[in-house]
Amino acid sequence: MNRTGLLLCLISSLALAACHASEGPATSSTKSAPEKAAATPPKPANREADDAARFLAGMPGLEGSAYKALESQKAWIDHARQMDEAWAGFEKRRKAGMTKFQRSELVGAPVDGSPIWYPFSGGDALTMLVFFPGHTTYSMAALEPPGRIPTAAQFEKLDLGKELPQIASTLSSLLGKSFFVTREMDRQLRGQVTDGVAEPMLILLARLGYQINGYQYVQLDENGKLVPRAVDTQRAAFGRNRGLSLEIERAGEKPATLVYISLNLDDAHMKDNAAFKTYVAGLGKSCTLLKSTSYMMHSDGFKQIRQMVLDDSALIIQDDSGVPWKYFTPEHWQVQLYGDYVSPFGADFQFRTQKDLRAAYEAQRKDVKPMAFRMGYGAGKIESNLQVARHK
Repeated sequence: MNRTGLLLCLISSLALAACHASEGPATSSTKSAPEKAAATPPKPANREADDAARFLAGMPGLEGSAYKALESQKAWIDHARQMDEAWAGFEKRRKAGMTKFQRSELVGAPVDGSPIWYPFSGGDALTMLVFFPGHTTYSMAALEPPGRIPTAAQFEKLDLGKELPQIASTLSSLLGKSFFVTREMDRQLRGQVTDGVAEPMLILLARLGYQINGYQYVQLDENGKLVPRAVDTQRAAFGRNRGLSLEIERAGEKPATLVYISLNLDDAHMKDNAAFKTYVAGLGKSCTLLKSTSYMMHSDGFKQIRQMVLDDSALIIQDDSGVPWKYFTPEHWQVQLYGDYVSPFGADFQFRTQKDLRAAYEAQRKDVKPMAFRMGYGAGKIESNLQVARHK
């Protein structure tokens, strides 16, 4: 081979090697990575919600944050340290086990690419996003008002030493016990501490590594479509089907939309709420999460939402407070049991004991899988339980 030919061959070989290097190894993790996801999301054009989330979460603001001056106050520095400690406790006690569970139990069909629906959620974006990362559609629904995105100007007028610990307290039960306590939400999220779930959710998103690219106050129109609405003029003002939509993104994942809708899910309110039923059906067959629901769907007063869950779900992950066991008929559902179940924790819910669920755990004992984390009522005091039901 002459010198020119040798040189051309060398250039070609180097180019081919560079091409393969840029592609990276064809490992299983490469193949399962979200398609065309940016390594690091670009800074949002509308950064109001993202800046607020980082400030409330005790995380230093990005360059240009309107909250930068407030971060020098001792009250915020103390808040940041306390939030670090609270988050570290959650990661140590539960997050690692939940993540391991997700990677082994909540993958493949019908999970991959499905919409995620979380009725009775309160502001618990945490459990939903740890169990179902990387999806593009998340929908939450609960009684609590959606609340508003705060501004730096509002916090400049407040006593941060008083305000920030109260806001942090709205997450203490979720991070410590795995669920929001109803009576605590009643006295915290209706204008007393925050004017809804927006601020607690912002904290959770920031701590989970999400950037918030934008937000919109929304409501359902008569056809079940999300449409813009005016911002609430009063603290804790809310109405049926009124909500908040957040555009979120995390490194390595595709951008996603998270919608929270405020409404009463009991039959008396659902009977004439065709808009919400149409909205949920329009999501498509969802992966549905149910946790610490106060056993609402065990009551005759919540038949409609129970039937919606059964009709509109391709998969249901729940603890024993979700859909009663008797509705998972073998001809329609394949159910995997986790942990252990004897009866509900505490005296208040003992009347919701499911003898048939207990019998199922006993009959399927050799196939029941362990749980490496605790969640639900009685977490840390009794054995936790989960059921993952896949529609046949």
